[in-house]
Amino acid sequence: MMHSDELIKIAGPAAEGALASSGGSPLDQMPGGKSYVERYTKRFNKPVELYSPYAYDGTRAVFAAMKRANSTDPHLYLASLKATNMKVVTTNELAYDQYGDLKFGGVTVYKVVNGKWQPLTTVGTK
Repeated sequence: MMHSDELIKIAGPAAEGALASSGGSPLDQMPGGKSYVERYTKRFNKPVELYSPYAYDGTRAVFAAMKRANSTDPHLYLASLKATNMKVVTTNELAYDQYGDLKFGGVTVYKVVNGKWQPLTTVGTK
C-alpha cells in the first residue's frame, strides 16, 4: 500500500490501522529535512510533496557529475555519477553501489493512527 494522504481521505475511518511503506526516512528525520521544508515552502508556498526531496537530491547528484565530467553528454557524465558520494537532504551519504543502486536507500513503515500516518520504523538509511 502506498503511503499517501489520499488513502486516508478516501478511506476515512476505515484507514485506521492501515500499514504502508515509503522509500527513505520521514521528512522530519532527514538530515537536511527541516531546512529543505523551509526553503521549499518559501519558494512554492505549499507543503513538500512526498518524493520532492529525493528528486532534488538526484538532480543535484546529476549536476555535480556533469560538472566533474565537464560535460552534459550522458556517455561522459554517467561514469562520474557512479562515483558520487555527497551529503544531501535525504541522507548523510548519497552513494551508489557497483550496480548503480543507492547504497543507503532505506524504507520506512507507517501506520495510520488517529487519522494520520505515523512512522513505525526505518531501515537501511545512513
